[in-house]
Formats: sequence, structure tokens, C-alpha cells
Amino acid sequence: MAPLVPVFSAESLPEHVNTVNRNFQERRRKGGPVDLENCKLLEMVQYSCNPPQDGIPKPGVVTCKPIVRLFRRCAGGLTVETTAWEPIRLAEEEAKRKRAAGEATKA
Repeated sequence: MAPLVPVFSAESLPEHVNTVNRNFQERRRKGGPVDLENCKLLEMVQYSCNPPQDGIPKPGVVTCKPIVRLFRRCAGGLTVETTAWEPIRLAEEEAKRKRAAGEATKA
């Protein structure tokens, strides 16, 4: 049986990346804290291939759709999938820019 894996939201990924679960105990990762935004962004494309859904397919016809996955590779080789977290991070950055622009126009 596979080990239990904790479930958490994408928003809390930066906090969870700094902890390690061993023997049902949560511990801080060795070394300094990991800042995902400073880690190198990588992309991987996988394909989901299925027979066509409409009508009777011709023999040998398979439809493939690309699935883009994003990762961050940090110092020490730590690699974390950030596909769900990246849009949240970009939205937060955009909100900060808008607030800063709004404050600059008021001044």
C-alpha cells in the first residue's frame, strides 16, 4: 500500500515545500528555507491519448492532447510541481502591481 500523502491547497505550497513528513511527523527541511519564486522554472509537456469520442473511429486513429506541467527546481536538487500554484502567484503579483500603481497615482 502506498504511504499516506497529505492533501493541501495550491496556495499553501510554499509553506509545505519547507517541511518533510517522516513516520507521520512533520519536520523542517534541512538547510535554509526554500523560496519557490527564486527557483528555476521548468516546463514539461505530456500527452493524454485516447480514441476519438465521436462516432466509430478509423482503425489506428488516436487523438492526443498536450498537458503542460510546470516545475520549480531549487538548489540542492529539490524539484516541485507548481502547475496549480503558478496562476495564483501571477495573480498575486498583478494585484501588487495594481496597488502600487494606484498608490503612485495618489501621491
